[in-house]
Amino acid sequence: MSIHSAHRRHHREPFPAPPSPGIYRKIAYTFVALTVIIVVAALWFSSVRATVTIKAAREASNVEASVEVARSPSQGQLPGRVVQGVFEKIQEFNVTGQGAKAEDTVVTGKVRIINNYSKDQPLVKTTRLLTSDGRLYRINATVNVPSKGSVEVEAYSDKPGKQYEITGKTSFTIPGLSESLQKWIYAESAGSLVGGQRTVKSLTAGDVDAAEKELEKAVLDQAKKTLLAEVGDGRFTEAVYLVKTIDKKSNVKLGEEADRFLMSLKLDVTGVFYPKTDMESLVRERINERTPEGRSIVSYEPGKTVFSVSQVDVKNERATVTLKAEVTTKLSDKSPNLTKDLILGLPIDEAETKLEAVEGVEAASITVRPSWVRRLPTLKDHVTFRIE
Repeated sequence: MSIHSAHRRHHREPFPAPPSPGIYRKIAYTFVALTVIIVVAALWFSSVRATVTIKAAREASNVEASVEVARSPSQGQLPGRVVQGVFEKIQEFNVTGQGAKAEDTVVTGKVRIINNYSKDQPLVKTTRLLTSDGRLYRINATVNVPSKGSVEVEAYSDKPGKQYEITGKTSFTIPGLSESLQKWIYAESAGSLVGGQRTVKSLTAGDVDAAEKELEKAVLDQAKKTLLAEVGDGRFTEAVYLVKTIDKKSNVKLGEEADRFLMSLKLDVTGVFYPKTDMESLVRERINERTPEGRSIVSYEPGKTVFSVSQVDVKNERATVTLKAEVTTKLSDKSPNLTKDLILGLPIDEAETKLEAVEGVEAASITVRPSWVRRLPTLKDHVTFRIE
């Protein structure tokens, strides 16, 4: 073994110097800083809250449903009574004159025939009388005018028309007499001669429709009183009626001239009687059942609900009442199109734009706390929806 080998065996490498205490301090400070950052971030994320205010559009819609009424009700049916009767009424009505036409007629009135001649003068029926302006009239009866006397007789115009009316004193010549006699025997008006035109009324469809409505109301009023008395149960304060026309008649045909006419109407009336409060409760229940998913009812007016009888069994006193109600609805926070997933973590402006694109949303505004944060939290329970 050489001296150099022995020397290498006995030589040892020196140990590295221990790290400086400052390094440990840096590592500790870095760890603490990271921990603080993580804690602060966690606190920040957990403290951010967003309130989403949505102005929802109102939408009016018609809801149809049915309710069963029975004297012996089962589950889901309303207690009530079903009664029926036949009712009839006849009444006289005026023809209104809708579409009435003016028709020319002859003028009539009395005249006095004067005889200043020495002999009596007979005049036959239709003897002509002529005014100075050429209007021609005729007497309506045969008369004998005594000498130095006069007689009154009915006269009428030779032709129809208002132009033949006479209101003041007028003299007439008698063309059928010789010219020599005409100055001794003549006529004068003994009053006004009137007429010349009349209004011709005829029965129209409007007259018949108006009469039928008035008559139907009268018959129904009587039917309601009679049927309610038959029910005789104070619980059943409300009713809906099924009305069938059995017969209706008029003694004047459409287009015929008339001033008045008779009309008769016979109705078959079935009344379905029920308790008001029970019906209102059941109607609300039916409306809620038929409100579309994701929408809530804003308003509903019971007084505007229209009821009708769709099915009836008078013998067993059962009926189905159909109702039509108008309700106003809006989006609710349960709408499948309005979810928090749609906006989680988005910037406020972008989230508002997305919400306003949803059908039924008029406007959307978002408030985030703290106010300097401009982005929504990513946790659902940190977002609150408020629908207006």
